[in-house]
Amino acid sequence: MSLLLFYIVALGASAIVLLLVTVTGFGATSLEYRILSGFGALASAAYAFYLVFQFQGGRYYFFNGALILPVYAGYKLYTGFRRRELDRADRRAAKAAQKAADEWRSTRRW
Repeated sequence: MSLLLFYIVALGASAIVLLLVTVTGFGATSLEYRILSGFGALASAAYAFYLVFQFQGGRYYFFNGALILPVYAGYKLYTGFRRRELDRADRRAAKAAQKAADEWRSTRRW
């Protein structure tokens, strides 16, 4: 029974992480990936709900992806946040360079 509990927790973690990817959009390379993440979150949450509240015992399907998916989606979230920080740094550097160029032009008399 502890394996079933572990599996339900893994499904819940998958649903939460995929929902974060869907809502925030970080780590998502396209709109289609965000939509697929939303469907994956819905499917994981629905199956976890079924196993917790409706399952009476017997056989259940064990999807290995439910154990790997939170790690992969977490990695995608991390790279998305990291890319966002790098983009911010690039924008700050470009703004500083533009300001320096404007100051140089204003002091230069032709």
